[in-house]
Amino acid sequence: MCKCQPKKKDWIVPDFMTVDMGDVCIECERDTSFGSGYFVNRLPADRMVEDDDGNETGQRIGYLCTKCSQIPCDRCGEGIYIDEDVTCYDLYGHEKGEFDDGAYRVHEHCLTKEEKKKYDEVYAEDESDYEKYKNDPRNLANDPRFKHLEG
Repeated sequence: MCKCQPKKKDWIVPDFMTVDMGDVCIECERDTSFGSGYFVNRLPADRMVEDDDGNETGQRIGYLCTKCSQIPCDRCGEGIYIDEDVTCYDLYGHEKGEFDDGAYRVHEHCLTKEEKKKYDEVYAEDESDYEKYKNDPRNLANDPRFKHLEG
């Protein structure tokens, strides 16, 4: 642990106060500093600290690691990374408030066949730029002068 981070005993808040956790995850206390493997996808966050009776005694500010920032899937219970969830709103807009089984936030691979079909309709990609321009004579990749560069 680097010297810039608070010692573990300092993380316990005696009276209501704010403690900056530095590069340590505010939930699991995993190192999120550069080179730890958790730096890139960490999220700025804060959370309240409670005593055994449930009274708020302070606040931690710092970062959440990728594991602690996951949202549980309503179907399988596994964590979904931020921005990788599919909601009923994504597929049906304001037509439905939840999926037929009551789920709201799920993995893409947890969608039913019908929901997956709707997902593919909504998020279908147009023809890729490669396909669009691969036979275009203005595309320098088609120029015979550069054929020797193909690998």
